[in-house]
Amino acid sequence: MAQTFLIDCPKCGIRIEIDAKSGKVLKHYEKPDVKSGDPLKEMMEKMKSEKEKLNDYFKGAKSGMEEKRKELEKQFEENKKKIKESGDDSKPINPMDLD
Repeated sequence: MAQTFLIDCPKCGIRIEIDAKSGKVLKHYEKPDVKSGDPLKEMMEKMKSEKEKLNDYFKGAKSGMEEKRKELEKQFEENKKKIKESGDDSKPINPMDLD
């Protein structure tokens, strides 16, 4: 395997891989994106936005569950009313007794 050198250009910041024997450039690496600013502050802002996103998601899930609960209660009351109106007081068949 050929020995190579990685050299960073002081002007443009591009990293170049050079073959030690021939001196030819093997690869060019793009300049890394250097973020300016405080990384801790950026992380805190990201955490805050993720927290808000999760809160919105859970609020939506909670309201969806409340709507489903109300719908099921309504269906239960309607079926209960139907049974009372029909006058059927017999006990439902237990599937475990069918053996």
